[in-house]
Amino acid sequence: MLRRAIRLLVPTSIRRPIADRVYRTIARARLMRQWLAAHSGAPLPHRELSAARFAAARLARLPYVLARGGMAKAWTGASAHRHLLNRQPRTLRAPERAKRRALAAFLALPDPLYRRRLAQFERLLSALPARGTTSRRGGILLITGGLGPGGAERQAVLTLIGLVRRGLAPVELACASLRDEAARFFLPQLEAVSIPVREIDRDASRDAGSHFESIADACRSLPFSLHEVVDYARTIAALGPRVAHFWLDEVNVKGGLAAVAAGVPRVVLGLRSLPPLNYAFHQPYMREVYRWLAKHPRVVLLNNSAAGARAYEAWLGLSSGAVHVVHNGFDFDPATLARCASGSRDFRARHGLPGDAPVIGTVIRFSEEKRPLLWLEIAAALRRTMPEARFLVVGDGVLRDEVHARAGRADLRDAVRLVGHQRDALAAIAAMDVFLLTSRAEGLPNVLVEAQMLGVPVVTTPAGGAPETVFHGTSGWVLDRDDPAHVADVLSRLLHDRAWLSRARSSAYEFVREAFGVERMLDETLSIYGIGPVT
Repeated sequence: MLRRAIRLLVPTSIRRPIADRVYRTIARARLMRQWLAAHSGAPLPHRELSAARFAAARLARLPYVLARGGMAKAWTGASAHRHLLNRQPRTLRAPERAKRRALAAFLALPDPLYRRRLAQFERLLSALPARGTTSRRGGILLITGGLGPGGAERQAVLTLIGLVRRGLAPVELACASLRDEAARFFLPQLEAVSIPVREIDRDASRDAGSHFESIADACRSLPFSLHEVVDYARTIAALGPRVAHFWLDEVNVKGGLAAVAAGVPRVVLGLRSLPPLNYAFHQPYMREVYRWLAKHPRVVLLNNSAAGARAYEAWLGLSSGAVHVVHNGFDFDPATLARCASGSRDFRARHGLPGDAPVIGTVIRFSEEKRPLLWLEIAAALRRTMPEARFLVVGDGVLRDEVHARAGRADLRDAVRLVGHQRDALAAIAAMDVFLLTSRAEGLPNVLVEAQMLGVPVVTTPAGGAPETVFHGTSGWVLDRDDPAHVADVLSRLLHDRAWLSRARSSAYEFVREAFGVERMLDETLSIYGIGPVT
């Protein structure tokens, strides 16, 4: 009778989330009891409670949980308007400016839950015995999400190989996941020089009875959304590096907390881009954790562009200069560059690109912030005045279906080549006459440097650190507007100016070779590590 009354009186949209929460809580309580039976010596909260009492305690927090659920929906809604943050207010209409201000205010709100739990985490750490590294191995440990075909991953691999060539040891890499083939894209390069690569250790059975338990208990006090911190701490404690260098936001916040807990002497957080509020992966805990980490003297924040560093400082409320800048480095191997240049004609032939046609290309991830659909709209606009133009797109991603559908429409059919990921992306870039990047948010785009390294002029939006990679007007062009007709007009003028193209090809290489050498990058990175240049 009661159940029938509830069904009649309480709407499904309210009843179902509550029922799901109840069932999940009971299931979690049972799992907790099972875990305690297998690990009876482990000091965990609630271990003295029965499953029923534990479930009751969790259900008492249901109103708070529902409130958090409402915030989660607000975060999801905010994602649809993130693009407004990367546009100049003067270019927006009045309603868009209002949305932009509201979104910025919402994303800047403090999160009391994470502040409170981080304060508790700090108290637990301060109660532990004096901590140094949990092993005497020393060395340098880099931690990334994976080894996929991205710019940050490419820079991590280049850094690892450079450190080994300079005689530093041990140098190791740990990844959050290497299970997918795409996540192992750069793995062969590290295996070729015998750099150890492992996944983050998620085997909880290694915790019991070890010196690591007190650290693990502090990490378990963090909210469930940060439960992976204990896995990062387990890996770091086993390796005991003197330097732990993390790459990208999700790894930074979880690995950074773990490294501080494990007592690593130097913790480097590689920010690599604009703040995460510009991207769909932004999580509520990121700002609070970054602010907490930035206070610790052993933690260094590092960005690869001045634009990215200043943006993080503004987002986190840090003083100017709090985020260090080390521009990316590149290995300008003459043999590799010559091979790519000589193979450009073969690459064109292999993918049906006429040898005498102007080819505009890009290498991007098919994601919202890279704006691949805008790229194709520009291609369509250019074809209206340059029907002989051809377009080469290297990459893949979540917008794959939309990209393929747009490229298949009548105005672009047979003019666009979508070639997916290419292990030798440089050969693809060498086959282009102009490289076009249309991102709305960027860190320091590696592909712009690589294109100029191969003598390919670049045209880019002024996203993040992109202007820092281009000698505007000489090695490429930084756009002041991103509407398709305007960009198509810029491309048409540059492609028809043979004298400018010739000068740009010769000057592009000299510009990036001087500004983005790998040895300069390694020297500056070692300085951040507190080691100093090693030759």
